[in-house]
Amino acid sequence: MAQIVTTQPGTTIVVQQTQAVRGWNSGLFSCFDDIGGCLFGWCCPCCLLCSLSTRMGEGFAYGCCCYEIAPFTLRAKLRAEQHIEGSLCNDAITILFCGECTLCQMDRELKAIGK
Repeated sequence: MAQIVTTQPGTTIVVQQTQAVRGWNSGLFSCFDDIGGCLFGWCCPCCLLCSLSTRMGEGFAYGCCCYEIAPFTLRAKLRAEQHIEGSLCNDAITILFCGECTLCQMDRELKAIGK
């Protein structure tokens, strides 16, 4: 864990802790790691999206009402909160080309951290 220390005029010292980034607990195409979650994601991706939204504290309605942007914002939120490497561009590409696999990966990640 690294510390960034900056001194501002007026002798105010700000100490910010940064945490190392890590990879996902499972790969994008690791569907056999959780067959039940994978089948749920492939059969009803909208239901899985609502489940992810609820488990991440955004509420059931966010996944239902904002289904066009919810996968993007939830993936970015999960990456930020769990210090997972990646970028918004990478998120967009994975969601656009394999949305169900992306939702399943997010589901496995939440299960791995106990949510």
